[in-house]
Amino acid sequence: MRGVGSPVMGRQRVIPRVEIVVEKEQYFIGRHRFAKPSDEELEVFTDEILDIFGTLRRAVNRTGSIKLDEQFCQEQLIRLAEWGRVAYQAYFGEDGPSKALASRLDESVSPTFVSELTVFPWEVFFEGTEADYEKGNPDCFWGLRYTPARILEPTKDIMDYPAEQVSPSDMLFCLHHKLLQAHRDEQPAIERIVRNTRQDRFTLLGPRCKLAVTEECELKGDDFLKYLYKARHNMLHFACHCKESRRGNTLLVSFIQDGDQEDAVRVIELETYKFLLRKGQFLQQPLVFLNACQSSGGADELRRTFNLPKVFIEHGAAAVIATACPVPDRFAAAFARKFYESFLRGRLIMDDETGEKAVEFMTIGEALQETRRYFLEELNNPLGLSYGLYSPAHYSLRQP
Repeated sequence: MRGVGSPVMGRQRVIPRVEIVVEKEQYFIGRHRFAKPSDEELEVFTDEILDIFGTLRRAVNRTGSIKLDEQFCQEQLIRLAEWGRVAYQAYFGEDGPSKALASRLDESVSPTFVSELTVFPWEVFFEGTEADYEKGNPDCFWGLRYTPARILEPTKDIMDYPAEQVSPSDMLFCLHHKLLQAHRDEQPAIERIVRNTRQDRFTLLGPRCKLAVTEECELKGDDFLKYLYKARHNMLHFACHCKESRRGNTLLVSFIQDGDQEDAVRVIELETYKFLLRKGQFLQQPLVFLNACQSSGGADELRRTFNLPKVFIEHGAAAVIATACPVPDRFAAAFARKFYESFLRGRLIMDDETGEKAVEFMTIGEALQETRRYFLEELNNPLGLSYGLYSPAHYSLRQP
């Protein structure tokens, strides 16, 4: 058992889903077909939402704190609610779509978008009334009310995705050496959470990883990808930079060795097109957490095709979490730590009849939802809505 000295709930958490299949000019809810907003409209909505996330990011950097002013938070929630409601009305505001959705969706159901075409922060959908959006009612945002998920590979059946992460935990932690918060806070905090038993393993990308490399040669993304395919890690965490180029997104991670001077640390560039060149499948079907700047890809056609979550899923990742925009280093570190506490340690509950305490494990969708709510309710920070799930919401830790 993980976390506390009490019984573990024996039942497996399962989240039912309602699939919203999005195609170029239409979308489906069950057998019902509806016209969708144009890509140009969605890009406008997305740009407005990302602008608000940018305001939140600058506030964190300016104040040096992930806890924001309550009034400022309320102002940004109202802005998010305004555009989230506009986007929601554009999709589901007509009578037919709203009835089809309402008959299938409640708080126990995961709205799951099946599409390789549309990039949008669905977590910001706002389904409340005018009075709700004028107040920025948090309970009306999909990312705080439900467990939204995305399926980027429509040809793959959802039931073919792994349902559980097997024990023991085995994480590969990849960081960029210039992200100070990742060194000082994110890495040690997550290592403590992962190393819950003697069997659990935590590895920092470095000499312990058997990459085919010598002191003289350059570390390449190709070498790194070969290692990832054959390694036995069931979690890959990236606390790093992500840059864009005409060849797609690129993760920048550092190969950390003891005694390295900063200017001597070698940086590996893992580009999305390398996945096309280096065919293979991840041995352990890992959970991948891309805690990097704008790791979910962008709104233009190139980044729709070459986005990181999609290539990780195509090559066997069980689940992927990624950010829709650049996230401050200190917020990214704190968000990841809280997520892993929820996902790997579960939550303590009490039986109303017996008073007996137990640990209930959460699905990945529930853990993300709880983490977003924690940062909003405890720290007045809605930036957790920028984190999205790029796989089914039902994935969970196998219970002892």
